[in-house]
Amino acid sequence: MKDKKATVVMVHGLWLDGTELKPLAKKLEKHGYHTLFFRYPTVRAGLLDNANSLWRFLETTFGKDMIQAKNSPPVHLVCHSLGGLVALHMLYQHPQAVVGRMVAMATPFRGCLAARRLSRWPFGSLLLGGSMDQGLYSGGPRSAPPGREIGVIAGKLPLGLSHLVLGMEGPSDGTVQVAETCLEGAQHTTVDHIHLGMVLSRRTAQLTHHFLETGKFY
Repeated sequence: MKDKKATVVMVHGLWLDGTELKPLAKKLEKHGYHTLFFRYPTVRAGLLDNANSLWRFLETTFGKDMIQAKNSPPVHLVCHSLGGLVALHMLYQHPQAVVGRMVAMATPFRGCLAARRLSRWPFGSLLLGGSMDQGLYSGGPRSAPPGREIGVIAGKLPLGLSHLVLGMEGPSDGTVQVAETCLEGAQHTTVDHIHLGMVLSRRTAQLTHHFLETGKFY
């Protein structure tokens, strides 16, 4: 790509298509970033297949800069929920990827209790599909890949249908518990927002921008 601005690739979560991330993308664009959206079938395909699709998207979009960039602008990843697991698996499967920093919002790196409970309901497994295997059921790798800078933002406003119907066992955003977002080797912070609401938050945008620029939230 000829654009000299840093690029942020937005990776959406379960049952979504990235539309919910557009307000955050607009905020990041005001800081000078170029934004792109990676869309994938959250239920029809498994997590590892979606991780490989993310790699193919990056490789196709950025070409040789994705494997041997020298003076090219950085390519960052900003992910919500399941999207963070997709991106993490991609970084492990394709260590050659020249990716800058990654921010994961409300990603259950250690699995999701609410999803496990939903999977036991009638038709629950159909609703979750491929997202469960190596994903929402037990999580993905427990640590950031060596040399990767990853920042995790967890919500701690426990409101929502998941909280009321499926139950939580600790501080949560109503869908994912704060403890489930922990990833060894990553920076971690919390915001007072619900699971989906955090992507609309000005505070989340500020934290994301600061991490992409510095590798730290504060």
